[in-house]
Amino acid sequence: MNNIKKFVSKLLKDFFNEQDKKELIEILTTSLEEKVDDLIEQGASREDAIEKTINEFGDTSDVLDAFPDCENRNINLVKKRKNQLIFSTFAYLIVTGLATYVNLEWLIISTNWFVFVAIGLLFWPLVMLYQYLSARK
Repeated sequence: MNNIKKFVSKLLKDFFNEQDKKELIEILTTSLEEKVDDLIEQGASREDAIEKTINEFGDTSDVLDAFPDCENRNINLVKKRKNQLIFSTFAYLIVTGLATYVNLEWLIISTNWFVFVAIGLLFWPLVMLYQYLSARK
């Protein structure tokens, strides 16, 4: 039944987030495998049953019509991740700027400790960038 799972995976490749996609692939694969089994019980060969099942299934638009809210959910997730990225970048710049100002103006210390703060905080916007790019896929 690898042909059916490959077909369903290819069909949903560019849609849904990873968790929803995995669940949907499993549900559709199970349903199509049951149909193949029914056709085999009616006397069709396995190859013919698989081919007929795939041809009758339809295309991506048929699947998306059944799940209209998933596309909206993905758009909302991308917007949310973009806002998080923008917020984390501005917050990073503000905190790093304050640390730099305090280090250079108020504390006369030969060590530029603000560099450690800047490097440590850099991971926050980087994680948000990764989440944004993952959601955009």
